[in-house]
Amino acid sequence: MNNLVSPSITSGNHPWQTTILKSKSFNGIGLHSGNLIKVTLKPGRENTGIVFIRTDIDKKIKERSIQALYSNVSDTSLCTTIENKYGIKISTIEHLMAAFNGAGIDNIIIELNGPEVPIMDGSSLPFIEIIEDCGIQSLKMKRKILKILRKIEVTVDNKYCSFTPSSDQKFSVEIDFENEAVGKQSASTSLTNYNFKNFASNARTFGFIKDVEYMRSQGLGLGGSIDNCIIVDKNEIINPEGLRHENEFSRHKLLDAVGDIYTSGYRIQGSYQGLRCGHYINNLLLHELFKSNENYEIVEYSDTPYQEFNRGIESNYLAS
Repeated sequence: MNNLVSPSITSGNHPWQTTILKSKSFNGIGLHSGNLIKVTLKPGRENTGIVFIRTDIDKKIKERSIQALYSNVSDTSLCTTIENKYGIKISTIEHLMAAFNGAGIDNIIIELNGPEVPIMDGSSLPFIEIIEDCGIQSLKMKRKILKILRKIEVTVDNKYCSFTPSSDQKFSVEIDFENEAVGKQSASTSLTNYNFKNFASNARTFGFIKDVEYMRSQGLGLGGSIDNCIIVDKNEIINPEGLRHENEFSRHKLLDAVGDIYTSGYRIQGSYQGLRCGHYINNLLLHELFKSNENYEIVEYSDTPYQEFNRGIESNYLAS
């Protein structure tokens, strides 16, 4: 019988692979199309990984399925878009991927009747709440962890990001905007002990009114509004409720990185650092990482420090 697992265990500290306990459907607006999109989350078997399936396309399952892997990322201009060899695409996956990473979901099937993941409120928190409502179960195979063996870094213009060896799962970002409403700020957290939910999951995406107007002139951003985005006009935030965190902008960039880096296919043992980072350079970092086997090692959970880190509390949450 499968075990029910507390979310506090599943965020990287639990030795067994996980999936959701039951299927659940929900609806939301697509950020760029403005269309209502139905999403269904379904449990995945061991070693399935994160798989998206377009239900609105009349093709064989393999032709409309897309593995959420860095090698399938085809566009990073406005969001992270994945595409399979048949030309089928799913865009804006990063916030949902961040929820899976932060909530410790290793295997799951995501069915959508459209080309993009709904924007919800612009953060990952609605997705985490849906995952928690589904329940989380452990499977019968050990987790595999991507262990960073040496420093890997990439620079594009004034943008930079890197991996460094660490016994932790740490994400740190720094942003630097000329706009006074955003400015220079930073955020840092570890994914252990379910920290992602409390620290960054409710940080919303943001945009500048001039960019929003341009996107709409190009037929994009049609679903964007102050209900799902922090909008900055000149040097002012126009959302009447203001910010959820003083550094919500940098926390959202951290959220994006947590989602983008999960397209590695593994939870990472190491530290990520980003300066003025974004979807493109995050994907470039993963390509650089996987160029050489000397950069990383795939290890089972029992070979990582996580087992010692969380020893003694698993029995409080696992029920056979």
